[in-house]
Amino acid sequence: MLLAKIAALAGWFGKLYVAVFKAVWDVVTDMVCWTLDGVLSVAVSMVSTVQTGGIEASLGAWGSIPGEVLNVLGLLGAGEAVAIITTAIGVRLILQLIPFVRLGS
Repeated sequence: MLLAKIAALAGWFGKLYVAVFKAVWDVVTDMVCWTLDGVLSVAVSMVSTVQTGGIEASLGAWGSIPGEVLNVLGLLGAGEAVAIITTAIGVRLILQLIPFVRLGS
């Protein structure tokens, strides 16, 4: 009878340990998610404050270019070239934000 009580007590401590581990795991994962949510909400608010009026105005100028010229620019690959150049400039600006990467510029 004493051995059964000890076994039951050990089983209860085992279940308690598992329950505490699950609770701590949930708290840690929730804290990681909460931190990520806070960082991303700050990033969204920063991106939403960017003024895009000038970009929209310059994109509106594409509507006034004749169709033949747009066709030739498309055949020459001007769209892809502009996308590559814009991506390169964006990557360079992002790399400028990282310390010790400014060695070449």
